[in-house]
Parts: sequence; C-alpha cells; structure tokens
Amino acid sequence: MTFVYFAVEGDADVPVAERLIRHVGHTPHRAIVAGGVPRLDQRIPGLTRSAAHMNWLILRDLDREQCAPRLVRRLFAGGVPPRASLRIPVRSMESWMLADAVGFSEVFSVNRNRLPDRPDDLENAKLYLVNACRSSRRLEVRSAIPPRRGSGRAVGPEYVSRISVFARHHWDPERAAERSPSLARAIRALERLADEGIWS
Repeated sequence: MTFVYFAVEGDADVPVAERLIRHVGHTPHRAIVAGGVPRLDQRIPGLTRSAAHMNWLILRDLDREQCAPRLVRRLFAGGVPPRASLRIPVRSMESWMLADAVGFSEVFSVNRNRLPDRPDDLENAKLYLVNACRSSRRLEVRSAIPPRRGSGRAVGPEYVSRISVFARHHWDPERAAERSPSLARAIRALERLADEGIWS
C-alpha cells in the first residue's frame, strides 16, 4: 500500500485530493488543510524538505496569478522535488467541479446549458457555480449553495458540505478532464508518478 500525503487550501478541497490519489491507485493520507492560499504557501518550504522521503500532492488554486509555471517557480525556488506534485486548478477548484457537467447537473438539478464549456476560462468559477445553483430546480439547493440575501457572505451555509459530498461521491475526474485542460494535465502528471514508480 502506497500512501500519498496531501496539502490543500480548505476543507472542500480534501475529497478532490483523495479522489485524484485513489484514481492512480494509491492511498490518500490527509496531512495539511491550510485554511487559505497564504497559509498553504507558507508551508511549501517544509513540504519541500519532507518530500525527500514522502509522497506529496499539493493542490493550490491559480486564483489571480497570471501564469502557472511562474507560480510554481516562485513557490519552489529550487525546483519541485521528484516525489512532490503541485497541481494548480485554473483558476480554482470550482472550475474542476463545473467541468463534470453531467454529474454537476444531476446532483444540483441545474440545466446543463447553464454550465460552461470551458470552465478553466472563468475568472471566478466559485461565483459562477453559486449563481448556477440559484437556478436549481430544487429549493434545498437554492437555499444551501447561494448566500442568504443580506448575509454579506460569498457562499451559502451548506456550500462546503454540499460541494464536498459531490466531490467525494459523484464527481468524475475523467469526465471532468474532458472540459478542463488543467485537470487533464494534473491527472496525467499523477499517472506518471504512479506508473513510473516515483510514488512508492
């Protein structure tokens, strides 16, 4: 049994990391849920050191950064260690969720015509996801995912729990990769680590 440790920004990202690690035949080991991009970035130097003898998957949103390779160079000044994989959803994890249009439409009762063909091109995939759920045919989704009027929040009260359940039980990474180039690249990179025995 090969364990792969993972580091992510927040709780909603945990099942995505777990699904991707299992997708390549390995066992996920929850390690770091940083609580945001700045805190995750602060942990990178320590992860770099531990990756000398441990397998790591790091998921970090591109957000407002303009160039993923430049971001990788900034975070890993000495290069990414061989047993570590930094994968960058473009521009955020929500774009990978929206990319599985079939699964998302079924689970959240949203018309597939409202879902983007190229979610990686969205400037704010989280806002797009929330607004798509405003049109859900189910009241419980409209009440859970979008924020309540006047709350001042960006998402609704059950956003994290509902997205986590979707990612853990319904999201299909292979299907989503057909609409998300950044996810397709991530899957290929993890398959290489597994197939070549680098993650061992």
